[in-house]
Amino acid sequence: HFYKRMSKLVTMNEEKEAPEEEASNLSKYVVDLEDCGPFEVFVEGDLDKLRDSSNVFLTVHDIGSSYLRWVHFTKHEDMIGIRARSLFLHVSICGQAPGAEAMKEDFPSMQDIGLNLVTILDQLRIQRVVALGDGAGAYLAARFAMCHPNRVHGVILINSSATTGSMPFKGDLKEKIVKEEDLPGVNLRNATKFGEAFRRRADITGQISTKISFDTLLISGMRSKSVKESEEIHKMAKPGVCSLIKLDDIEDVLEEAPEKLADSVILFCQGLGLMPTAKRRSSRSVSISSQGNGERIANRRMSMEQYDVPNVRRLSLTVPTQ
Repeated sequence: HFYKRMSKLVTMNEEKEAPEEEASNLSKYVVDLEDCGPFEVFVEGDLDKLRDSSNVFLTVHDIGSSYLRWVHFTKHEDMIGIRARSLFLHVSICGQAPGAEAMKEDFPSMQDIGLNLVTILDQLRIQRVVALGDGAGAYLAARFAMCHPNRVHGVILINSSATTGSMPFKGDLKEKIVKEEDLPGVNLRNATKFGEAFRRRADITGQISTKISFDTLLISGMRSKSVKESEEIHKMAKPGVCSLIKLDDIEDVLEEAPEKLADSVILFCQGLGLMPTAKRRSSRSVSISSQGNGERIANRRMSMEQYDVPNVRRLSLTVPTQ
């Protein structure tokens, strides 16, 4: 049974439930997280060669989707420069893998998952990662980094939330699952359990100013429910730590703007001193609005090549659609 508790790390070289083209270079590991049970982790890249590298990413998916959303993103043409030299640890939240059986166990709390994701790094013998989270996965990535700041180079949070109660997307959960037309769907019952656990999440806004001590990039679609929360997180973070990118006419960043996300990931990593030679798309014009003093910088434009995401402090970047 999928939820049979395991006492040690288990590895499998094939994931039969995933499409062949998505899973051909993935290795599956099952890691037992304290108070959470076994979690599947799909490793993309050569673990033996790259575990000691600085180019290691931990991805966490949203409610109503699966780890395959992140696998799909890493295969985007604009991610070639990163994928060729990096290791990705794609976390599959319990019960959310394509084809998973209905969960009989209680769903773990967001607090427990965020705290214990570090076990994945410990078991795979990885020291530090760049954490990537989408929606509910952004909340989990943030909690993980806040609990273990010495285990992250930085974090990228997409459509993130720090308060309680709301869901990270518009509309019905079933509708969101149906939208995943190009990827296998998740079990609706299990996704509902994930959603209920997310609604009961703890409010972490009071900890942002003291516990976000690492480089953080917030990315939000302007049509997302989470854009206001991303703005609040940006305002509450320490000066010089957090940057915010808002994408015009976008709701689902991974689905609707993968090229802009890839560009931002490369810039963020290069600002951290990682992958300095990774190639990216040609620079594109962006408009900048200052949130440090609330004043609009009218008609000022600069290229993404000039805009070093981690080093632009107290600024938000609004990228127009093209």
